[in-house]
Amino acid sequence: MNKTKDHAYSTLIQEFKLLINEPLKKYTSFKIGGPADLIALPNDKDQLIRLITKAYNMDIPISIFGGGTNLLISDKGIRGLVIFTRHLKSGIRFKHLNPKQTLVFADAGERMASVCRFALDNCLSGIEFAAGIPGTLGGAMMMNAGTPDGQLSDIVASIEILNKKTLTIETLEKQNIDFSYRNLELNSIILGTSLLLRQADPVDVKSVFQTNLEKKQKTQPISAASAGCYFKNPDQGPPAGKLIEDAGLKGKKINDVMVSKVHANYIVNTHQATCKDVLLLQEFIQNEIFKKYQIKLETEVRVEGEK
Repeated sequence: MNKTKDHAYSTLIQEFKLLINEPLKKYTSFKIGGPADLIALPNDKDQLIRLITKAYNMDIPISIFGGGTNLLISDKGIRGLVIFTRHLKSGIRFKHLNPKQTLVFADAGERMASVCRFALDNCLSGIEFAAGIPGTLGGAMMMNAGTPDGQLSDIVASIEILNKKTLTIETLEKQNIDFSYRNLELNSIILGTSLLLRQADPVDVKSVFQTNLEKKQKTQPISAASAGCYFKNPDQGPPAGKLIEDAGLKGKKINDVMVSKVHANYIVNTHQATCKDVLLLQEFIQNEIFKKYQIKLETEVRVEGEK
């Protein structure tokens, strides 16, 4: 580092108590990833905005993640400042709009499990499909997380964002949010989300939540180190997991990464896997599926870091 960069880093480290050269594998569900120059876990929106403003003014590159559950970090890690928003949470609130509809607001750092539990406790329906989805609300919004029964774009009312250009807080209404399958096109930072849910019979809500959760626990390797479903389902035909299983790839292993024997669309870290191992297995799977079915599987997992 040159002296100017050294001084900029030192200033941020002292003011925001940043972590230095910390391995990112500690912060991802895949348990993979090299070091970040700096890591920040801001506790509130004000601290986040001050941190980003100073980093921008010092020309320090910034990478922002939620809970690290849909993420594969390179073995060389990430240069600059890495911010995890998992601590941005100030309690889940709600407002009854009418006898049937309720607006629920939660900050980006709230875990999906907490949002689902809040809905269950308040007899609110519409988010049952998300039972068992890991990570934070902000991260789940960025990938439009969902299942065959629904996705977040179905129930979002608005998103509170930090505009990267003006560094001001803005609200995007649903009609101005660009969702697609497993993606949200957004060049801003999510601070919070409003979800439109409906009031329902508590017995019915609990039953659907429980059914969905039990199904996920039985059919997916919940306890394994992974990044969730690795490939997007093709536009037509069987889902990715079915294609991979029918191709006989369950249990396929390269070093310490393996196609899960529970669900074929999960790549799991069995011990000390590297990003390189994962990418090699990814490429092998894509090649096999293309040879057998002429289908090019696209990844759902976000790959970040220095190549």
